[in-house]
Amino acid sequence: MNISATELKQQAHLLNSVKNEDIIVTKRSKPFAVIIDYEKYQKMLQELNSKKIEKKLNALESLNSFNLGGKDYSQIKSEAEI
Repeated sequence: MNISATELKQQAHLLNSVKNEDIIVTKRSKPFAVIIDYEKYQKMLQELNSKKIEKKLNALESLNSFNLGGKDYSQIKSEAEI
């Protein structure tokens, strides 16, 4: 649903429809805000976090494929402690 900020102020009861659909609030015919259901917002955050975790795991997995000068990580670490 698209609604102007003025209309939303005058007809606050329209917020009752948030569970059924997202509300896009416009100001001077430009998008100003998006109002979504809290549960949908939480789901979006979970998806975003899972994508971030997946990216980090893929990055770590790709690091495993690099050759560290013939030495593995534990060897390099033990030499650094000496």
